[in-house]
Amino acid sequence: MKKLLIYISVFMLLIVAFNEIARANTGRHYMRIGRLWVIAEYDGAEGWGGEYAWPGGRVRFPNGGIQELWGANVRKLGTTAGCRNWTGPNGTLYGYWTSGMYRTYDYDYLPYWTPQTNQTALFPVTQKVVQRWAQPVVTVNGVKIILDSGEDFIKAHEGNTEIDPNLITERAIQSVWRYTMGVEYERWMYGYSTPKHQDYVLNDITLTNNGKMYGLTEDPPLVWPDPDWPQIMENQKVEGFWWAQVENPWNSHLGRDKSFGANDAVGEYIQPFVTEGNDRRFYLFYDGDNKDSPTKDWGDPSNTAAANEGFTELLSPAWIIMGALHVDQSATSKVDDPSQPRSTTIKQERDYDLGKIPKTMQDQYEALFTEGNHWPLNTPHNEIDPLINLPSGYRSYGPFDLEFGQSINLVQVVASGGINVALTQEYGKKAFDADYTGSIMDEIETVFKTGRDSVLKTLKEANWNVNGDKGGRSRFDVPDAPRPPANFNVTAEGPKIKITWSDESRTDKDFDSGIEDFAGYRLYRAIGARDSVYHVVYDGIDNEYIDENVSGGFQYFYYIVAYDDGSQNWEDPGVSLESGRWYCWTGWAPEGVSPAVAPITSAGSLDAIRVVPNPYSAAGFTFPGEADKILFTGLPAKCTITIYTSAGDYVHKIEHTDGSGNESWDLRTDYNQYIVSDVYIYKIDSALGSYIDKFIIIR
Repeated sequence: MKKLLIYISVFMLLIVAFNEIARANTGRHYMRIGRLWVIAEYDGAEGWGGEYAWPGGRVRFPNGGIQELWGANVRKLGTTAGCRNWTGPNGTLYGYWTSGMYRTYDYDYLPYWTPQTNQTALFPVTQKVVQRWAQPVVTVNGVKIILDSGEDFIKAHEGNTEIDPNLITERAIQSVWRYTMGVEYERWMYGYSTPKHQDYVLNDITLTNNGKMYGLTEDPPLVWPDPDWPQIMENQKVEGFWWAQVENPWNSHLGRDKSFGANDAVGEYIQPFVTEGNDRRFYLFYDGDNKDSPTKDWGDPSNTAAANEGFTELLSPAWIIMGALHVDQSATSKVDDPSQPRSTTIKQERDYDLGKIPKTMQDQYEALFTEGNHWPLNTPHNEIDPLINLPSGYRSYGPFDLEFGQSINLVQVVASGGINVALTQEYGKKAFDADYTGSIMDEIETVFKTGRDSVLKTLKEANWNVNGDKGGRSRFDVPDAPRPPANFNVTAEGPKIKITWSDESRTDKDFDSGIEDFAGYRLYRAIGARDSVYHVVYDGIDNEYIDENVSGGFQYFYYIVAYDDGSQNWEDPGVSLESGRWYCWTGWAPEGVSPAVAPITSAGSLDAIRVVPNPYSAAGFTFPGEADKILFTGLPAKCTITIYTSAGDYVHKIEHTDGSGNESWDLRTDYNQYIVSDVYIYKIDSALGSYIDKFIIIR
């Protein structure tokens, strides 16, 4: 009897470092070139920490080892496939068959051919990143930033990117999985960095009946040898085939423990193109008003604790739409079928996983794949079922009959929108100043809900890309800026900061026309935090800039872009385009760059040592973007700083060894606890002698 391999993909993780497993189920690749950041994950249960982050580059409050630094709007996403009257490799006819992967591995797929439990039923085959050019090398103070090496928690891009100068977009991620009925799922994810297209990604999906019921041929069954490996059901027919995509929104952009309410994401189904004669349904989700909150919390205003740490924002500004912009009518007709998806529903988190509400494959098939079974339109899910607080939205496409070798093509979109960062900060501050009461909370609701129009605008741009009149240009093609520099270096040189970059952009030819249209470089800078506001500090055609307008004790972050003259912009003629900001960005580094401050060199200068600010107030903003920070200034090149409470209890020790005259402290004890209001004593010990003084903390 032949044996269908249904193995536990988690065993494949033995080759992945433990610290990576702590962040995700399996290896990941990242689409982080536009404002929407998306994670592709090898096992097919994608996301967890950092999925659908918008706007990209915004920092999440630390929230446990499984979370990423960056904000997110989705907990997990996955897929399920099903078919009817399928003959397995043992010759048995099964009336219903389902296969898929969503969230984790504890499924009840019955072990027809293996004795395993808690199985996955989606086989990973491959995942790779493709880009038009090699990932730029970013160096900060002589140290090359390791991008996605697993060596630190800030994740960017992969070093092993495959280069294809003819790629239709500047970056893509190819993923291939296989379902247990022998249908292969290939997805090409396309991202964009130019302004009109930076808020969405497109997924070009092909589902092919190739009979392959395995992942990698070099990964044989783990339970026992299989004499018929690899399993291929040649000439099989897959009847009544359906395919579903599901997402679990988890809106809380900067930190779930810093807002008034959690688990208040709202999902609903909409028909954004109905006025154009297209009644296709899309899943929209956004942050809702938590009914258990003591105040209105649309957009998640940061709570008092966050405000006391210097963060006053609306933490969840994102509105996200997912759905299909094209679905083949059938395996033989490739025209778009706007009646798809033919089933839509919303359920609590994993309720439709096999083993939860559905106990059999027939249960799951009928729950997800009943034609005409649609969730009500234009209604927040919690008005229909208030018990759902983690709304998983399913969109099911089918049914299709697939002869051996036939395929179905879908193009799915993930579109994002919302209010900008400046508005989130403005209204977060207003909410705090008003003690989260009164008319300002109503105003916040109104402003936050403009995100609906924003995301619909993004969706229409994506639809133009896929279905619009582009003058004969290919699907997925949009106007491009010049490529970014291949090398970007930022170094503190005494009291100044030197920035240099290589010159590949100057001779880069426009992807569509083949004409050089380079016009210059722009260098942007932010002070204090990697996700604060950036301003242009240089605009020109040189490859070096010396930043003299800097001060010791402050961190500076930079990114460089190339821009064109607009002559080759066929979508908006004459409009100049900038290259993506995330390619050459020092924000991937653990810290910013600070100019050096000369140390003291004589014992007579010890009494010039100071703490800035003193007193420190949590309500103050001496160091933008670094609320919990004081600076010891006027130090010897090497010294030990020991800090005590007013009662003489030990708090923390700092070894100052970098040769400068400054040392910062994040106000945390040896036990990683923030210090409380008090008068603190600090002692400086060095070869020049000792110095004792005090500073005040006001929380």
